[in-house]
Amino acid sequence: MKMAVDTTKNPIPFEMAQIPGPEMAKTYATKVMGAIIKKSKRPLLVVGAELFEDPVMFDKVIEMAKAKNMPIAATAHSVKGFVDRGYLENVHQIGLHPLTNYLRFADWKGLDGQGQYDAVIFMGIFYKFANAMFATLKNFNRDIKRISLDRYYHVNADMTFGNLAFDPDGYHEAIDEVIAALKK
Repeated sequence: MKMAVDTTKNPIPFEMAQIPGPEMAKTYATKVMGAIIKKSKRPLLVVGAELFEDPVMFDKVIEMAKAKNMPIAATAHSVKGFVDRGYLENVHQIGLHPLTNYLRFADWKGLDGQGQYDAVIFMGIFYKFANAMFATLKNFNRDIKRISLDRYYHVNADMTFGNLAFDPDGYHEAIDEVIAALKK
């Protein structure tokens, strides 16, 4: 029997100076993260241009979005990855900073006008940008669960993987396990 990737190891900030204070993100197993995303009522999957460094991740993001019927917020020029694959269903192009600003307010109606999201999942966003966005949400909207499915440990998220930046195969496997949990 194949062992699951241990996404709970190496829970230290990817950049040494990223110590936000007494409240730091917890690392979780992939099955737990998948179950929490599956249980959320209105998750939003936020993706960025770092996905172009590992193009197979676009296919994994699409599979994840389909498994939960999740809207995708394509930041930077990441929308091109979805256009190239012919997948535009529930994909919204928006800047990361304006999106984060909107997410701060409980009365924002979301990208589809149906109301605020209860979970925001970040993937493929450059570390420094994602860290700042997580910090903003941590300080200005505690009602949204902040989840990082990125290859880095994000200190300001609620839930994150440990550092998998130097283990691309392990990272792919971790994402596949999250997708499997969403499909159960």
